[in-house]
Amino acid sequence: MPGSDPTHWLHRLTASEWLAAAETELQHAEAALARRATRPGVTHARRAAGMAWNAVLLANPDDGAGRSYMEHVVALTENAAVPIEVRKAAQRLRDTPTAPPALITLGRPDLSPAEAARAIIDHARYVSEKG
Repeated sequence: MPGSDPTHWLHRLTASEWLAAAETELQHAEAALARRATRPGVTHARRAAGMAWNAVLLANPDDGAGRSYMEHVVALTENAAVPIEVRKAAQRLRDTPTAPPALITLGRPDLSPAEAARAIIDHARYVSEKG
């Protein structure tokens, strides 16, 4: 079922649709980060977190959360109503530079932006399903 107002930035999707969109963005983030494409990986991770938070905002409007995905992430860093793990995940997303590091290290790529987005998505799913 589509959202109640396709022209409104928040109400164009339902909570479950926002969460599904967040999962798709997270998949893109994980794929980009796995191939060490930092800029798109971090961008997709931030978008995933912001889209998931839209599901929460549908039931719990909060003007302080802003309208953009990045504004949602930044607002979450200071939101005392969310668990500390979620605030830390938002801080990680906020503070991760989109430019690749000067030196690429051997070994596993850094998937922490995707992991941070996953923490926010999981919390958003819990809050939106709890009602």
